[in-house]
Amino acid sequence: MSDNKPKEGINRFGQKTTTMIPDEAPLARNPGHKLRTSNVIVNRKALAEPEDLLDSRQLSQSSGQKIEFYKEGSQVGVIRLADEEETAVPNQFTGPSYRNKAERFRFDGHKMLHHLDRVLAWQNGERFAPIHIDMGLTKFCNTACIYCYAVVQNMTKGTMIGREALLSYIQDCGKLGVRSIGFIGDGEPTLNPALYDATVLASELGIDTSMATNGLQLDMDRAHDLLKNMSWIRFNLSAGTREGFRRVHQSREENFDLLIEKIRALVQIKKEYGYKCTIGLQMVLIPECFDEVIPEAMLGAELGVDYFVIKHCSDSEYKEIGINYDEYLSVTDVLKKAESLSTPDYVVQAKWNKINAAGESSLYKNGFRKYDVCHGTPFLLQISGNGKIYPCGPFFNKERFYIGDLHEQSFFDIVMGDRYWAVHQDVAASVDVHKDCAIGCRQDYVNKFLWDLKNPPEHVNFI
Repeated sequence: MSDNKPKEGINRFGQKTTTMIPDEAPLARNPGHKLRTSNVIVNRKALAEPEDLLDSRQLSQSSGQKIEFYKEGSQVGVIRLADEEETAVPNQFTGPSYRNKAERFRFDGHKMLHHLDRVLAWQNGERFAPIHIDMGLTKFCNTACIYCYAVVQNMTKGTMIGREALLSYIQDCGKLGVRSIGFIGDGEPTLNPALYDATVLASELGIDTSMATNGLQLDMDRAHDLLKNMSWIRFNLSAGTREGFRRVHQSREENFDLLIEKIRALVQIKKEYGYKCTIGLQMVLIPECFDEVIPEAMLGAELGVDYFVIKHCSDSEYKEIGINYDEYLSVTDVLKKAESLSTPDYVVQAKWNKINAAGESSLYKNGFRKYDVCHGTPFLLQISGNGKIYPCGPFFNKERFYIGDLHEQSFFDIVMGDRYWAVHQDVAASVDVHKDCAIGCRQDYVNKFLWDLKNPPEHVNFI
């Protein structure tokens, strides 16, 4: 067990906080955002220097684990190993249950059964395009949300995907048969002015698009282009009041009023013109916004949006954001009360599968999964806001898993090239999903499905 102890302190809101950063960790001087625990962020670049390598025993460890560092080029990663013989994990597929009432939106789960042609290509060892791509359009933001994971992903003010590179990429996605793109990534998408033309072009090519945004810089003169061509727009809003907005998003209270008016206008335009674009709100659940759940659920109903979804907060391996997931267990009743505000036209839903991880068995909480290999990255790819391509977001800036850059090569050539498939194979062959990955990763549901398909029982015809 690590000798490193949680360090208690008081944050700028007068609340008790803890951080698990080891004493010997090299720290970044100008971390940017002030996170909810402190304004301290680990200097990951310095970790590559031999004299700055931490004693792995200083890192926070789960029971029965030991930690080692892995170096690949200039990158340093943390590998969590079992102290003793590993416990066998059963092969159990935990997909959606159709005994429940029909879902309008599937926030917890996957839709792989609707893309069996890609699954068949994968089974046959063919090269194929991703079904969906999550991508940033920038590497910076105009707010400083206290739960932001992107601040540990080398955010750089002013960095974004260039217009020509972005539009060329969209053309290649059409040529490849990519089915959807989510402008969801490490930076704020509306800060890239090419967003709107990229959305229109994608629609012309038959590609579904969506966006997650703080909404403050959304160009209302292009509202019709977004509502006409996007499948859905999700506003990242983790407060239902002006004061909560200032506290959680670290933005002026008048910006809350600006955002609400923009959402209200978008809902009105959608109804007036009959656009099919879904408009929703998403809260990232942290203790600082527990008291904002009900106000935001009521706000969503008043605004006339289609849904309000509540999700867990992701943290880094150094616990730099300082989330104590056990605290989620204290707001179960609040989340259920919020869900009770749902109507036939307005869905309020918590992502229970991930929020409830705090109440799961220690085996699951410590990272052990019901599959052993990550097969999902070729189906669901992720691209950073600087145009660099990686198999998934947690591998951003890790050279071993770098695939290519949209500014240097066509996306079509990248997907059909050897490097692209070698990286995906490296993930499948080398990444230990029980120790190297965060619980509830983006490909988690897809991996459960693919693992079950890859490891069938005998006598499959006896269904």
